Amino acid sequence: MSSRSKTDQLRSLLRLLNDAANTILTEWEAEEQIILDSSQPVTHPSVPTAELFEARRIFLGACGMCIDIVQDPLIRLTEVVFSHLTAAALRVAAEARIADILAKADPNEGLSIKEITRQCGIQDWKLVRVLRCLCGLNIFAETRNECFINTPTSHQLVGNEQLRFNSSMEMSAASAKLSAVLFDPIKTKSTSPRETAFQEAFATTMTLWEYLEHVSKGSSASSLGQTPLDIWTTGMTAGAQVELPTLCMDYPWGDLGPCLVIDVGGGVGGKSLELAKHYPNLRFIIQDREDVLVQAHAVWHRDYPAALAAGRVAFMPHDFFTKQTVIGADIYLLGNILHDWPDDECVTILKNLRQAMKLDSRILVIDQVVHTTVGSPSMKTAPPPLLPNYGYASHYAATRTLSMLTLFNGTERTPEELEALAAQSGLKVMKIWECRSMAYITELRRADVVM
Repeated sequence: MSSRSKTDQLRSLLRLLNDAANTILTEWEAEEQIILDSSQPVTHPSVPTAELFEARRIFLGACGMCIDIVQDPLIRLTEVVFSHLTAAALRVAAEARIADILAKADPNEGLSIKEITRQCGIQDWKLVRVLRCLCGLNIFAETRNECFINTPTSHQLVGNEQLRFNSSMEMSAASAKLSAVLFDPIKTKSTSPRETAFQEAFATTMTLWEYLEHVSKGSSASSLGQTPLDIWTTGMTAGAQVELPTLCMDYPWGDLGPCLVIDVGGGVGGKSLELAKHYPNLRFIIQDREDVLVQAHAVWHRDYPAALAAGRVAFMPHDFFTKQTVIGADIYLLGNILHDWPDDECVTILKNLRQAMKLDSRILVIDQVVHTTVGSPSMKTAPPPLLPNYGYASHYAATRTLSMLTLFNGTERTPEELEALAAQSGLKVMKIWECRSMAYITELRRADVVM
C-alpha cells in the first residue's frame, strides 16, 4: 500500500472512530441517566442497545485496521507468534486467583508482589512477569513498582468461578499440534472426532469428552480444586453467561405464544432455564444423556424450582443421532451442537429433527456464524473502509472455528454453509438473527412449506 493510500485510509478510519466514539459517549450518558431515574425500566446491564452494539463493532474494527496500517508488519507478525503466551499468563492468573487476591487491595496503592506471592505461592520474580504481560492489555494494572490492582476487566474474575474456569481451560497443547495434523497426508482428510489435534497432543484415541471423563475418574483435584471434566463443563457455562441475555432478547420469543421447546442435547438446560424465567408461556423438554440429566434436574431444582413444580420442564434421555421421539414440537433448539460435528453428522442430526417437525415447527440453531472478510448478503455489512465483517470485531468467531477444528474436527459455519446443510436436510434458512453477543440464532423451517 502506498503512503498516499495509507494516509487516505487512516483519515477515513479516524472519521469512523470519531463518529462511533460520539455514539458510545451518548449511550453511556443515557445509561447513567436511566440508573439515576429509577422510574425508567432498566434492561439487562450486560446487553447494549442496538446503537451501542453497532458503534462498538465499528470502533473495534477501525482500531484493528489502524493497527494494521500503523504497525510495522514484521513486528506485528512477531507479536502474533508470541500471542499464545498471553493466554498462558491469563491461565496462571486465573488458577492463582489473582483477581480475588487483589479485590481487597487499596485502589490507589495496590498490593505488593510479595504479598500476592504469600497468598498464591508463586515465586515473586516469576509472577511479576506474568502480571506485567497482562497489565499491557489492561487486564491488571501496576500502580507503582511491583504493586498491582484489578481493572474493570480483571474484576470480572472476582468470585466468578465459571469465568475463572473458562480462562483456565487448556487448549494450547492441542492447538500446538494443529499444523502436524493438517500436514499429515491421512489426517488432513479426516472428519473423525478421533483424528484431531487433540488426540495428537494427548496421545489418545478417545474424543475430548471421553478423555475428560476418563482422566477425571478417581483423579485428584487440580490447582483449581476441580477435576478436568468439571473445569471444562463449568468453564463452558461462562460463554453462556455472555450469550444468554441477548439470545433471550434478540429473538421474538414473546410473540410465539404457548410453545413446547425441545432442547436437543441441551446439557443441564441452561439456555432453556433462562428462557423459562423470561417467557412463562414456554414449556421445555431437556434431552441429553441420562447422567447429564441427573445434573440438569439438580440445577433446575436449585435455580428455578417453580418451573419444576409447575410442570414446565421435563427431562428425557435422547441421542440426537437417533430418531427424534417428540413429534410436532413448536421449536427444536440446537444450542452449541452443530459446531462440534462435521457436515455429514450435522445432516443426520437435522434430518432426524426434520422428520419430527409439523408444518409450522422451527429449528433454532444457536452457534457462532462466521462472517468472512468478503462479506455475505445474509449478514450486515460494515461501513467502508472497514472489512465487510467488521474486521477485528469479528475475530473471535474465526478463532472459535479453529478451536472446534482442533478439538472435534468441527467448525463454526458461514451463512452459506448453514444454507447448504439445511438444503441437504430438507430444510431452509429463514433468517439469521444477529444477536448482540458472540452467538447468533439461525432459524430453519421445512423446505416444503411456503412461508
